[in-house]
Amino acid sequence: MVKSAEPASSVAALRVPQKVVLSESTYDVLRAAILDGTLPPGTRIVEEALARQLGVSRAPLREAIWLLKRDGLLVEESARTTRVVQLTEDDVHELHMIRTVLETLAYQQASPRLRPSDVAGLEDLIDQMHDASVAGDARRIAELDYRFHRALCEPCGLPRVMKAWDEQHVLFRMWLNMVGPTLGVQDIAEPHRVLLDVVLAGDAEAISEQVIDHVYLVGGVMSDQRRRWAAQQPRLCFPQSAGDA
Repeated sequence: MVKSAEPASSVAALRVPQKVVLSESTYDVLRAAILDGTLPPGTRIVEEALARQLGVSRAPLREAIWLLKRDGLLVEESARTTRVVQLTEDDVHELHMIRTVLETLAYQQASPRLRPSDVAGLEDLIDQMHDASVAGDARRIAELDYRFHRALCEPCGLPRVMKAWDEQHVLFRMWLNMVGPTLGVQDIAEPHRVLLDVVLAGDAEAISEQVIDHVYLVGGVMSDQRRRWAAQQPRLCFPQSAGDA
């Protein structure tokens, strides 16, 4: 059986669709279970029991486990023990720093490239955030938050930066999902509107400051540490490429 901080029944409902039993499907199911807390931090992964619960053979499960290790969601304690990652305070500090650097760079480069259709899509996501907040739908708010930040980064034209952002944001989202219940439902629409306005204005220094405020100071979890980290965060101003000058 899967040993975890939760009763075994908490993962009993995990099933991979039988029509397409592939490593990718197994990966998707396990990744979602880790990110939403169905498989809590520290859960030990026992392949035989988990394969039986998921209804898959060991081969696709092992490939999915390898992919989750690559994502940093599973860690190998020894040759025979794999667990869901448990983030330390130092890990969370580093994730905030990485996210701030990547988003500062991405937004500064994206600013002159944003098209009216991009802006309209971002404004629609902000409106949906407000509606989800009124409805008290915390899961929907988290999804919209992810979609907004990715959509604002994407026009930057820097595929390697986007790849790094995707990779680190998996763990950042895991942390947000872990601490989300302590925040309750918050209307995060307005801070995202402020961030969008600053990016549209195009001032590189203002973008750097606003990203720091947004990443570190929106939400109250670990507020003392995050204020300290924000004060220590390097202020970054990346020049635009010659073609955009």
